[in-house]
Amino acid sequence: MTNDTTVPSSTSTSTSTFVLRNHAPPARAETIEALFAYAKVNWKLEVPSWPQEQVNQPSGKLPVLVESNTSGTKFVLSETLAIESYLAKKFNLTVSDSPEMVARQVELRTQINDVYELALMHKIGSTEERKVVMEKFVGAARAIVRYHEKVLQANGGNGHYFGDRVTYMDIVVFAFFCILNSQIAADMPRALDFFSEHSAPLLNKVYTTTAKEPALADFVSSFRK
Repeated sequence: MTNDTTVPSSTSTSTSTFVLRNHAPPARAETIEALFAYAKVNWKLEVPSWPQEQVNQPSGKLPVLVESNTSGTKFVLSETLAIESYLAKKFNLTVSDSPEMVARQVELRTQINDVYELALMHKIGSTEERKVVMEKFVGAARAIVRYHEKVLQANGGNGHYFGDRVTYMDIVVFAFFCILNSQIAADMPRALDFFSEHSAPLLNKVYTTTAKEPALADFVSSFRK
């Protein structure tokens, strides 16, 4: 397995302003906020009255992105992963346009989202439901760690998924580890075992490498409070 690809420059030239409609705290939007932080763009969080404002959202749920450009045009987008993918492309954080590499990026992101969603299900489930979810989480976490470690090793184990600079997947794992070490750990302490430095050294290297980015300092601090 190799990750040979050309990764474009990460410089963002966006002149747009962004509103992120979401619940508070911002569940399912941590990676979106990390992308905003890394790209240093102008954005704000808008918390709609719920359920009164539900009918005014594109799919009746949150988060929703509203982008306004200098001409006054607005672009509205729903669904977490769709928003992330759009912002990553806009901020030059995606891999090359090779169909194989684009598909690999989607694959890897979806797998991280799978364990994230299981963690959310565990938090809100009944005692019996939590037992079932925990079993699913264990299986998914083991499989994902095993696979992602191979992918990262194929890229030289340099703290990045693709090439030698921060890309979308690095931001994804960085945000996931921030949540893992705070909110998920508080509800599901065992989760830390599967993503420890011993069990997942290269995933941890992605996190520590990305966390050193100055633009993400405030984001990291917010999860340590």
